[in-house]
Amino acid sequence: MKLSKYSIIPFLLSIVPFLWDGHISMIFNHYLSPEFFLSSHLFIIYIFILTLDFPNKYAFLYLVCFGFLYDTYYFKTVGIVILTLPLLCYLLTQLGRIVKRNTYVDFLLMFLFLFLFDTINFGFALFYGFTNESVTDFIIYQLSPSIVFNLLIFIFIKPILEKLFLYLSVDRFK
Repeated sequence: MKLSKYSIIPFLLSIVPFLWDGHISMIFNHYLSPEFFLSSHLFIIYIFILTLDFPNKYAFLYLVCFGFLYDTYYFKTVGIVILTLPLLCYLLTQLGRIVKRNTYVDFLLMFLFLFLFDTINFGFALFYGFTNESVTDFIIYQLSPSIVFNLLIFIFIKPILEKLFLYLSVDRFK
């Protein structure tokens, strides 16, 4: 695959969901009861769809760079997302080769991706001492509402992003 402006545009567009994630989480958490914590993963959903629909040999470097930015922007440390994001996307590409993709499989893969992302990040946060929350509290008050919310976002945003990636993958100026 040749590196061109058509293969870079989807990666540059990922800056928008990256910056919106924190704001979406803040708005929804303002209106929810204090014991629930909803975490928006619009950027992770974007990366998931980008990994499945727009394979690129430069994706690993991109994921490491955005993992670094995600770590410093949201966690104020380095090492959590910089490891989990490329690892999960590699796992996703390997699973994408094994299973026959359709809407239901993509939904289940998204569930698995979100579950593993949040659980691994929580494990690292426990290990580094960033949280003292129990695992049951994490599952009930953070993981479950976040996964439901993000799966609803996924259902609405997946067709839009697939059409955008299809539009961007066609070279219209040959």
